[in-house]
Amino acid sequence: MRDPKIQIFRALAIIAVVMIHTTPPGEWQVFCKPFINFAVAAFIFLSGYLTKAENDDWMAFYRRRIMRVAVPYVIWTVIYSLFDMITGNPVSLLKNLLSANANVSLYYIFVYVQFVLLTPLIGRLAKSRYCFFGWLVSPVSVIIFKYYGLFAGVELNKHVALLWSDLCIGWFTFYYLGLMLGNNIIHRQYNLRNLVILYVASIVLQMGEGYVWSLYDMAGCGSQLKLSALLTSAIAMLIMFALLKNEKWQPRSSLLTTIGDNSFGIYLCHLMVMELLGYIPYYSSIPFPVNSVIVVFLSLSLCRGFDFFIRLVKT
Repeated sequence: MRDPKIQIFRALAIIAVVMIHTTPPGEWQVFCKPFINFAVAAFIFLSGYLTKAENDDWMAFYRRRIMRVAVPYVIWTVIYSLFDMITGNPVSLLKNLLSANANVSLYYIFVYVQFVLLTPLIGRLAKSRYCFFGWLVSPVSVIIFKYYGLFAGVELNKHVALLWSDLCIGWFTFYYLGLMLGNNIIHRQYNLRNLVILYVASIVLQMGEGYVWSLYDMAGCGSQLKLSALLTSAIAMLIMFALLKNEKWQPRSSLLTTIGDNSFGIYLCHLMVMELLGYIPYYSSIPFPVNSVIVVFLSLSLCRGFDFFIRLVKT
């Protein structure tokens, strides 16, 4: 039976994902994004948290985990590629399948698969005397691949840029943290009140960095892969862990649980829903975050309708 806490956190994460994609440009990116930039980190953290660091049959683990996302990946790559063709954008289906370029959301499936394949090595690192180096992977890679190019005014070599865009290194901290906490490699209790104070302080810090970033690159100032955003998301994951371990906190929300149960489907289809809504007159005038609510519930309805259709066919 699924832990309702996990499903509620997945619901909050997918709502935040939708809000990220519907946040208006400009100053909204600086002052709104810090509150929702935990979204992808939460999914990756929970994947690590629910993964065993040791396994007697890694091949079975690979087959189970990868096949769970492989079929949806192929289906949605085809859907997004066909949609591009219909709207007049020539695309290569084979290239999209091999590069996850059909849609930005599909890139994170590539990231997830990389973490699945690397789990035995990550588990060994987490338990080794060199475990400290695992915490350096994300911040160092962000400094090298994002900060250096932006603030030094240097354009990254296209092959280097491709390496950064396809690898999981920017998100490593959250899978690593989840794996460590989920497997009791880190034995520590966290004070929820202190974590909340740190979280609020990191939000302010992230706004400050976002403002500085906007002076160089307004489009990227709300990125989830800034140093301050890594810090905020890591603290948010510790808050999540503290709540998971808090037996007194027993949330009850059928709506959030339902959204959490359908979070993967919502993740895959919400950008398509947004594309289609863009063809409806006056939709663009709907303010944020009302537009986010509309996208979440239409995507949820689509997922529920598809599940109903599959059950109908099976009977």
